[in-house]
Amino acid sequence: MHPRYLSHSVILVLLVVSSAFAQGPDKRITDIDYLYTQTNEAITIADKEAPYSEIYVVEVSVNKTGNAYPAVGGYSNVTRYHYTFGDREKDPYPNRVLRATVVTKRAASITSSEFYYNPAGQLVFGMVRTDGEEQRETRLYFAAGQLIRLIDGGSEVNVRGRNQLATAAAFKRESARLTSLFASALREGL
Repeated sequence: MHPRYLSHSVILVLLVVSSAFAQGPDKRITDIDYLYTQTNEAITIADKEAPYSEIYVVEVSVNKTGNAYPAVGGYSNVTRYHYTFGDREKDPYPNRVLRATVVTKRAASITSSEFYYNPAGQLVFGMVRTDGEEQRETRLYFAAGQLIRLIDGGSEVNVRGRNQLATAAAFKRESARLTSLFASALREGL
């Protein structure tokens, strides 16, 4: 084979191989999806085995009766934290959040949010579902505090857009608020 054709063949092979690698699944996303599945399975088992499980629950309920708020209508908010032991040598009590869920009911609308944390306590995944007239689901994936994937309404969206960055920042602020509330609930409860 002529050397010129050989170099073209090598370039073509390199392009095909690099394209195949570029199209492969992001390991961070795969790991987050695995953590999501494992966390939900562990919580399901723990709920069935309570009080013999090592997964605990804190629940904060606002307006549990759902009484009408002025200019809002029927309103309630329930936040549930599933948590377990962290580093038992540093702290003998369970204090590591696995998942926080928030269900807010406003008149005819229900918004459900889920926040998932890795063993280091970092937010890695979140989901927001809105039911009612305008149904929507948004999924956010984080790595090292940065948004790495966003799926809105079933479609993947560029994570570098202004609106997407604002959405990620708002979600991270809410996560920080929730983890602060959780830490406060544990301090007050012990």
